Amino acid sequence: MPVSAAPSAPSPLRAPGVARLLALSMVARTPEAALGLLLILRVRDLGGSFALAGAVSGILALGLAAGGPLLGRLIDRHGQTATLTVTGLVAAATIVAAGLLPDGAPPALLAPLALVAGVAQPPVAPCLRALFGRILTDPHARHGALAMDAALQEISFIAGPLVFVSALAAISPGLALLAAGAALAAGTLAFAAAPESRAVPGSGDRRPRAGALAAPGVRTLLLVAAGMGTMFGAVEVAVAGAADAAGSPAALGILLAVWGVPSLISGLLTARLGAPRDQGRALVLLVAGAALPTAALALMPDLWTLGLLLAASGLLAAPMFATLYSLVSTVAIRGTVTEAFTWVASGLFAGLALGGAMGGAIVSASGAPAAFAAAGAAALVAALLAAARVWTLRPEAAYAAPSSPGPSGTRIAPSTTGSIAASPSSANSVSVASPQGSSTRSAAAACTAAAMPSGPS
Repeated sequence: MPVSAAPSAPSPLRAPGVARLLALSMVARTPEAALGLLLILRVRDLGGSFALAGAVSGILALGLAAGGPLLGRLIDRHGQTATLTVTGLVAAATIVAAGLLPDGAPPALLAPLALVAGVAQPPVAPCLRALFGRILTDPHARHGALAMDAALQEISFIAGPLVFVSALAAISPGLALLAAGAALAAGTLAFAAAPESRAVPGSGDRRPRAGALAAPGVRTLLLVAAGMGTMFGAVEVAVAGAADAAGSPAALGILLAVWGVPSLISGLLTARLGAPRDQGRALVLLVAGAALPTAALALMPDLWTLGLLLAASGLLAAPMFATLYSLVSTVAIRGTVTEAFTWVASGLFAGLALGGAMGGAIVSASGAPAAFAAAGAAALVAALLAAARVWTLRPEAAYAAPSSPGPSGTRIAPSTTGSIAASPSSANSVSVASPQGSSTRSAAAACTAAAMPSGPS
């Protein structure tokens, strides 16, 4: 039975501020898409080994995964502008420092710099999606904006490596890092100075001790995002293995572009369709649907067939992430929305790391087809998890259980309008938040290329 959607919605770009915020966020996020690769090149430029380069890239990913929820919690409590300004300057200064290391400097110095750059990476994407929750009160317009953001993220995955790696790093990896730091600072500060960002207040709502993870729906989406990340991470490595086995390693970039472009197109189409009526069920079907063409990649007889199947797999990426983002804003507790999105992003980062490691081991042992099959299996597991816990993704049921108290006797109440409120415990009543009451909504899922080659996110 197909998932029904609303009639075609007006373009979210017509809403005041949406196009400008998207553009500013793209400036800030594009350097992130190349940062992991730039650090690898910088390690090699300073005479370090590939093993050290991989370790530095991994440290960056760990910093991103660990820092996101902490920064999300700060933003939920204190607002966007101050946190974005401080973290943008710290991260940019750290990246510039990595570029300014003199010749002969120990390449191991890049490891602590990568950690700081990851932990302090400004959560611009979470803040952008949080703002969508404030300025787009219509759920279909909100879903459309999230789909458009997921689609446009593919452009940053193409532009980041193209500009900072292929062009600038070819001259000097140090120069490329300087340019990346400058772009990150400029884009982040401009976004933080936007009136929509400055208008986001800190939240005085009482929070559960577990923060955003107190919401069972957030825990479900974290697990699903981890499964999705595992699929993408394994596919990226398997595509590289397939291209190498075919004697055409130069085809890797083309194959990854073939994987990403359909996601861009489908995301723009999704932006016109509006939100599915049952987003939890839609997420289950989308993730399960992505599992099928992903597993079918194992049957590819040549790179031409692989490209066709990658295109089919990529078609569902942006709609899948748009639905994931919409659900996070629906099930998160009011006052924890940015943190909720950053937890989901951390799950995605963890999945990417697991998928990359798993895919590499399988390619080495059994070849690319086996790694593609494993990637499809990871997506299927994620779909099964979502199906088993789909009740947590429905606002009217997510907090029905009386065993979900918040701190100091608070209980968590569902909202059908976009956020979950923490209200004082009462035997007969709960409070429901309005859409305007949601201080933030976001996801950093799209930041995945900061530590990995580009691909759908």
